[in-house]
Amino acid sequence: MDELYKEILEKKALAKQNYKGSFCCLDMDLMLDKSDGEPIYKIGYYSHRREYFLESVEGYIRIIEFCPWCGSELPKSLCDEWFNILEHEYGLDLPAIPKQKKKIPAEFKTDEWWKKRGL
Repeated sequence: MDELYKEILEKKALAKQNYKGSFCCLDMDLMLDKSDGEPIYKIGYYSHRREYFLESVEGYIRIIEFCPWCGSELPKSLCDEWFNILEHEYGLDLPAIPKQKKKIPAEFKTDEWWKKRGL
């Protein structure tokens, strides 16, 4: 094996081993990184519902529960909690419709709401 290639692989392995980022692994972090405003891969993260997803070229979205690279179980989606709190605390039973969408508190458009609640 070419020495330079071997050195690159060793550095990459060390970087993965020492990864201390926000996601389960370095590969997930790199794939969620954006180049020119577009994801490198069609993978995304809804921070307001703590959901990871894959998106097809047709625009279909599939929520994923495990990292495609390292196999780690991803944090539980908070989709149900998001809808339940908006309905019970703010009376928004259909937050996707324009009239109610305008009434969604700012904290529910980010990860602020679930971090405040310790979820």
